[in-house]
This record gives sequence, C-alpha cells and structure tokens, in this order.
Amino acid sequence: MATSTNPVSDTDALVRFARRVSHDINNFSTVVRTYSELLLADLPEGDPMHADVAEIHRAADATVQYIQRVTQFSRAGNMRRVPTSVDDGISDARAAFATEQANRPVHVKLGGGEMQADASWWRDVVLELLRNAHDAAPAGTAIVVQSVVRDAVIVVDVEDEGEGIPDDLQDSVTEPFVTSKRGVRGAGIGLAIVAAFVHTLGGSIQFDRIDGAAGARTRVRVTLPA
Repeated sequence: MATSTNPVSDTDALVRFARRVSHDINNFSTVVRTYSELLLADLPEGDPMHADVAEIHRAADATVQYIQRVTQFSRAGNMRRVPTSVDDGISDARAAFATEQANRPVHVKLGGGEMQADASWWRDVVLELLRNAHDAAPAGTAIVVQSVVRDAVIVVDVEDEGEGIPDDLQDSVTEPFVTSKRGVRGAGIGLAIVAAFVHTLGGSIQFDRIDGAAGARTRVRVTLPA
C-alpha cells in the first residue's frame, strides 16, 4: 500500500471529500423534506399517518440544518476578518435565539469592543453558546451574557443555571460529535463551531462552575484578542 508523505495534501483532500459528502447528503435530505411537506399537506391532522410523516419532516429538516453547521465548521480556517462589533454580534444572536426559544429569558450586559472577525460567524458563535446554555439550564431560568474589554483582550461570559460539563467530557467537549445530549440537538457540533472560531482568532474558551448569591452557575468564558 502506498504511503503519502504530504499530510497537508491529505488533509485538504479529506476536507474536500467531506464537503462533497455533506453536499450530497444535503440534497438527499432536501428531497425527503420536500416530499414530506407535500404529504403533510394532503393528510388531515387526525389521520394516523400525519404524526409519522411530521416526524420524518422534522428529522429531514434537522439533518439539513446539521449539515449546514458541519460545513460552517469545516470552513473556519477560511473565515474573512474585518473589524466586527462584539456587542452587535451578541445582540443579533440574542434576537435570533428569541425566535427559537421565546420563553427563555436572556439578560445581556454589553461592554463594547471590536475584533478582527466575520460578523456572521461571531453572531453564530454566540447563538451556539445560547443554545448550549438553554439545553443545559432548568426551564424558566435566565441565561446571562456579559462582554467586557480588558486592555487588548475581549472577554465574553455566558452563564446558566445548569449543572455544567460532566467530568468525563471536560477535555473533549469542544471536539466535533462529542456530546452528553440525546437526539438531533445532541449531535455534538455546536461547541466545536465555537472552538473553531476561537482558535482561528488565537483566543481561548474555558468552562467553569462559579458560586454566587443565588447558588452555583455554569460559565463559558470566551477570550479573544481585541
């Protein structure tokens, strides 16, 4: 068997292959989603098949969204970098999250600052952190997001009242496809997207349990160069 002596070329080939596979799976899932929509339109809600077809449609829709997130993750190294407002990204992510989870309160304390990054990437990173906090926190409790600029460093904290990262996942939780959750939302790509963004910009991400007046909370701290 031939052995390659160019690992960079091997990596590039693997990325290209993964993107092609993602593209094809996205096409297949789109067909399933489209035809399930047509079936749902023909089936009355009282029909025993309606719930089954609706579940197929939800799974196909989730697969399309998941592939989009995997594709985004694979492109982190090619992210364009322009002056980007930290607070605008947080505000935009909060607004997008509110359309998904209207009953989850999110309290924001904005501290200003800019970074060299892609604005849409930054918004999506904060949105992933909000989703992660929502999945972990008890119903009805608030998520707190705070940004601050310290010298040449931007610090963004996202806190929730969940129990935090299990001990056995502390070292691997930001790796792709690692998760303690079940179901489609537990596919393990959200924090990997966050970590890819942070590492591309030369920042860091840290998970802590902190004590406060209202009890212990989980904090995800993202530190980025301003």
